[in-house]
Amino acid sequence: MNNPDDVRFNNPYSEKESLSKLRSFLKATQQADALILLQKAEDKANRDSEYRILLGNVLKFGSTLMYRELFSPFGDYWERSRETFPYYPHSDAVNAIDSAMHKIKLGLDMEAAADEYNWLHNHNSDRCKALAAQKL
Repeated sequence: MNNPDDVRFNNPYSEKESLSKLRSFLKATQQADALILLQKAEDKANRDSEYRILLGNVLKFGSTLMYRELFSPFGDYWERSRETFPYYPHSDAVNAIDSAMHKIKLGLDMEAAADEYNWLHNHNSDRCKALAAQKL
């Protein structure tokens, strides 16, 4: 239960459940860069106990700024635009994870949220077809 004096919206799920829900949503919405970034963070957490604690805290209490900081060892959120697509791969991946965690914390129907995302972003796109070919 959230403390009414705390403006954060706490995650009711365990770290394991959160990671599972997060991976499932990112796969369903074909966000390969976000899945790769999440895997890098999990690998680092398995090697570094301090990072493991940080990952758990951010999954439980994280804000947008906390996600940017959590994933900073893997890229610069504020990097300049690249010449070719994807123009902002690291920041797009961080934003995808942050958005998915927001949906998880709100207890939304993740299947319906994924369907809506795909309808808005992946409908008849070349990117959707290319990602499907990679069999996420």
